[in-house]
Amino acid sequence: MELVLDRLSRAGPEGTIPNQTTFSDSNVKAKDIEREIGLLFPGILVLLKEICNGEVTPWVKKICTSLGKKKRLRPKIAIALQNIIKTSESYWVSNSMPIEKWTAPPGAWFLLSEVSAYLSKAVDWEFLHHHWQLLDKYRAVGEFKSPCPKEFMHEDEDGIESSSVEWVSDRVFLLQTISNVSVELPPEPAAELAHNLLIRIEEFSMHSTEVAIQAYA
Repeated sequence: MELVLDRLSRAGPEGTIPNQTTFSDSNVKAKDIEREIGLLFPGILVLLKEICNGEVTPWVKKICTSLGKKKRLRPKIAIALQNIIKTSESYWVSNSMPIEKWTAPPGAWFLLSEVSAYLSKAVDWEFLHHHWQLLDKYRAVGEFKSPCPKEFMHEDEDGIESSSVEWVSDRVFLLQTISNVSVELPPEPAAELAHNLLIRIEEFSMHSTEVAIQAYA
């Protein structure tokens, strides 16, 4: 796991988004964009996807906690994860793909939610605010397709359209990241966050799968 984190810390220059390739084919598929992003971060997306495995996830959490307490997590890890998420979204938008169908590379939000508990100063509030608005805006649409670990699914949910459930994990991990970072917020963003959360609590509605993920996290 430490090797994975080390590779992440070297995944591209800090705070930059690599030059993008715009596909000329109007019928570009999501897999084409995913493949292109994978070339920008060789091996990284594969590693991130692997940590979503239900058997691996608990160990990832334990290792991040151990390294965090020992102050062995580097800010570059959080910066790299944000860079990967921003690059993925930017590629998607630049190819005129519907933003409501975009999701970050699998594992990116999960790992950021874990390391941000110890690297809160390395996570940009504007970045979190933007993605919270994005995920929250399309929660009713339910088109996000980030893989939801099997242990978070229930047999009685087979009749529910998978696309209406799978994006939930990203939203939960984003909320966890916001919670971790909130202690470092300056007064104005903190007040805005409190106000927005109050509104959301008043309109509270959480899918059973989201509750399961939150309990697991």
